[in-house]
Amino acid sequence: MGASEGWILRRHVLPNCLEPLTVQLALAMSVGVFIEGAMSFLGLGVIPPMPSLGSLIKEGTQNAYHSPYFVFGPLLVVVVLVLGLLLISQALAARSRRR
Repeated sequence: MGASEGWILRRHVLPNCLEPLTVQLALAMSVGVFIEGAMSFLGLGVIPPMPSLGSLIKEGTQNAYHSPYFVFGPLLVVVVLVLGLLLISQALAARSRRR
């Protein structure tokens, strides 16, 4: 009908791709936080002088009997980040389904 490829992409393709990409981004971020924490806890992640949630949990387990709050603090941060990002991705997915 005479429309250029750029106009079709801008008008029809990109608006329909934006919502699934935001859902995928939120889901990938939650998986990234979890994997980074797990790898650092096992000693395969960030190099020890750099702070990481997994390395903080690992260091806290050494003193878990005397002060368990050193473990629960970073663990709570990981849980809140992962669950929060998963809730965001579910809300974005539900929003995209309603349209």
